[in-house]
Amino acid sequence: MSTPLPILDTETSTLFNPAFCAVLLHRATKEYTSKAGQLMPVTFAFLVLPSALHKPTRDVLPASTATSMWSWLRAHPTILMDLGDRVRGLQPFTANAIVHGLQHGVLLSELGTLGAGTLRRRPKSLRPTSDWLDCVQAAEFLGRWFGGTGADEPTVLAQWGVRP
Repeated sequence: MSTPLPILDTETSTLFNPAFCAVLLHRATKEYTSKAGQLMPVTFAFLVLPSALHKPTRDVLPASTATSMWSWLRAHPTILMDLGDRVRGLQPFTANAIVHGLQHGVLLSELGTLGAGTLRRRPKSLRPTSDWLDCVQAAEFLGRWFGGTGADEPTVLAQWGVRP
């Protein structure tokens, strides 16, 4: 059963399309798993989408995952100011993206974690925009960054100022 979504304008509904969001989560989980050697906690999906889809956050993400997440978050408090609102506002979209990804095999699930399933080739007629590509790169970066922190799930969530 899908979570009801608010009515959106065309541009917004395209950006928050469950298939596109599932692709972002696929990319994040794939990078997380390659870095951490385990599947990504499902709660991180609720940080990945509000961060990867938020241009001001994408614009200030560090260039390298070697950057301390805690130091970066302290240096960018404005990113955290409205994060709770973004997480709550995107919760139905994130949940629908997870369901869509699981239904179509793009995501795999195991005991509170998500993994990358099989992603079919993008149709040749679909031309990604620079914004689309930026979102994908941000999701991949966030997956690697979360996977490389070495911190447990509650610690990462606390650093971002959210709780499950």
